[in-house]
Amino acid sequence: MDNYIGIPKIPKSLTVSPKVDLPEISKKSIHDTNNFDSYEHSWQLIFHLLVEGGRNLPQLSKTVLIPLAIVTVVNIVLESLSTYFLPGFLRTLLLFLIFLTSSYNSIIPRTVYWVVIFTVGKTLFRRVRSEGFSKVMSDFRRLPIDFKEAKLSLGRFTNYFLLIGIGLGFVTANFLSRNNRIDKIAVCLVLAIAIINTLSKGKKGLLFTSIKLFYKDFTDFFKNTGAISENQIYVLISGYILGLISNTIFAFIKLDFGGYILGGILVAIGFILIFNNNKGVKENRV
Repeated sequence: MDNYIGIPKIPKSLTVSPKVDLPEISKKSIHDTNNFDSYEHSWQLIFHLLVEGGRNLPQLSKTVLIPLAIVTVVNIVLESLSTYFLPGFLRTLLLFLIFLTSSYNSIIPRTVYWVVIFTVGKTLFRRVRSEGFSKVMSDFRRLPIDFKEAKLSLGRFTNYFLLIGIGLGFVTANFLSRNNRIDKIAVCLVLAIAIINTLSKGKKGLLFTSIKLFYKDFTDFFKNTGAISENQIYVLISGYILGLISNTIFAFIKLDFGGYILGGILVAIGFILIFNNNKGVKENRV
């Protein structure tokens, strides 16, 4: 009798398994889902943005650099024109064009103005075309609701972070408008609209990630581990927008350093209140 035991025969299924097609991942979807949260330091994010900028340099030249060079020439021409000897209507028209083009602003605010228009402005325009004006306005109307949710989460600290954000907005607006004049505030308004558009998309994205990373690196430098929450960032940015817009009042009363003075005071008060309340919380825990 043969005692050899062979390998058991595995029965084959007579039914054929249906073929499953793998989902296609387009190149666009990869770029749209950049995971900025994977970075641990701000320099990593900056390096990533520089690399991406280098790769897209031909496209940036067409959409930003060349138009920026053209409008710079227009700014120089408008800035050199004298408005004092023009008749009423022409003088008003020229001043309006100077306001719209930020021609009286210095080089840095003027560059910020046009870069925001050529980048965020185009993005907002395309967003309106793709999503519809009513959808975009609906997202904008959610901003007060999102602020209330952040306020419920932060409690009394909401006002402290709001003060810091408003103060920083005042300081930035004073710098961008140089001496707080009405013909130089367009850059502040355009920047405020751009940030509002970013907030309307939610609490994710490059702006929130950048603030988180810079705050983390700042606290690590001083050997003080800490993190900033999305609600805190949301309140800070909301205050910043309010400061950018509210600084317009100094343009009407022609107070050259009003934004610097008031903004500095508000930032100092906000930090003092946060420090004192954090100190009180630690003492209560001991």
